[in-house]
Order: sequence, then C-alpha cells, then structure tokens
Amino acid sequence: MDIRAVLFDLDGTLVDTLPDIAWCLNHVLSLHGLRTLQPDEVRGMIGGGVAAMLERAAVGLDAEQRQRLHDDYSSCYHDNLVRRSRVFPGCIGLIERIADKGLPMAVVTNKAHTLAERVVQGLLPAQRFAAVLGHRPGERLKPAPDIALQAAERLGIDPGHCLFVGDTPVDLLTAKAAGMPAAAVGWGYGEWQALLEQRPQIHCQQPLQLLRALRPEQVRHCASQSATPIGSL
Repeated sequence: MDIRAVLFDLDGTLVDTLPDIAWCLNHVLSLHGLRTLQPDEVRGMIGGGVAAMLERAAVGLDAEQRQRLHDDYSSCYHDNLVRRSRVFPGCIGLIERIADKGLPMAVVTNKAHTLAERVVQGLLPAQRFAAVLGHRPGERLKPAPDIALQAAERLGIDPGHCLFVGDTPVDLLTAKAAGMPAAAVGWGYGEWQALLEQRPQIHCQQPLQLLRALRPEQVRHCASQSATPIGSL
C-alpha cells in the first residue's frame, strides 16, 4: 500500500455516539408505546443510517408510523447530539499524530451532514480534517462508494491511495466499492469476526496499533522529511 490520505468513519470509529443514539431512540420508542432496547441491541443497528436503524428497532410499522417515528427521533437527536457522546480513548492522539506526518484526513459518515459537522466541531480537533462529508438528501448511503469518492476528490488524492478506516462491515464494503484499502477497528460497534470476513488490509484493536500499521514506506510520499516515521511511534 501507498497511503497518502486517511478517511475516517465517525460513529463507532472516532466517537462513541451510542449513548446519545440509544437514549434518543428509547425516548422516542417509549413515546410511541413501543418496546425500548438495551444499548447492546442498539449498538448493532448503527452504521446504515437512521431509516435502517428505525426499521430494525420498530418492526411492523406502516409507512406513516415509520415517518412519525423518524421525525421524532431526528428532532430528539438534533437536540441531544453530544450530551453523552465521547471520543474513543486514543483517537485524539491518533488524529494528531497522523496529521503530524502530513497525511490529509476526512470524515466520511452516513450521519446527516449537518449533524456530522456538529459532532466533529464539538468533540474532535476539527481543524485537522480537510473535509467532513455526511449524508445529504438524495445521495446514496454507504456502502455505496459515492461519498468516499467525493472525499478523495476533495483531498485531491487518488482513491487507491486513501485508507478508509471504519468499525462496521458497511465501512469495509464502502472501501471495496471505492477501490480503497481498508482498516477495520475493533473498538467500535461492529462484530470483530464480521469485520475480518471482509479481509481488510489492516485490522487493529487500539488506535496506537493503527499508527504502527502505517509503516514508514507506506506514507513516504506524504510525510515531511523531518517527521518521525509512524512505524517508530
């Protein structure tokens, strides 16, 4: 691999948004008289977009009921976006050290674009990201490659040189569809075995392992001559 940029998924990869998502989902399910869920149940529903999550959380609703549920959830989550969410341990350092090596970064997520920007601005070193790309109405969600390819274009880097980092099979399938190498992370919401089945080029259980996996020869085209090689960290 010749890595010249890094694209990150957001939920479950950089930020643990499960507490806010689960709280809002259960609040809305309760309002609608539906069964609430344990956090571990919600964990497995994250990654494919709000509509897909709600379909799994509330089975058997008609179109009108689903729309009301969707509207109420969106309103609740908008108002409680980063109340309980936290950056995963080690991810701030990961971002800073990758930036120190001269690798441009972007966030690529199925979260609504305006919400993604708010999460990045509220919890992450936003200035380190050259682009934050979330879902916009009319666009295809991941695992369609569209948004990942948009990010590569924004960064001015060929997709084959962009490492896509994510915590679910959706992310790894996105990388494949976009022609990008993939890194699976084990601290998020995806099942580890399901991630390995997608045969990512890199797999790691801790942020530091991702840094170590990026060997000096893989980033030589982007790192400044004075930078410490990532592999020596």
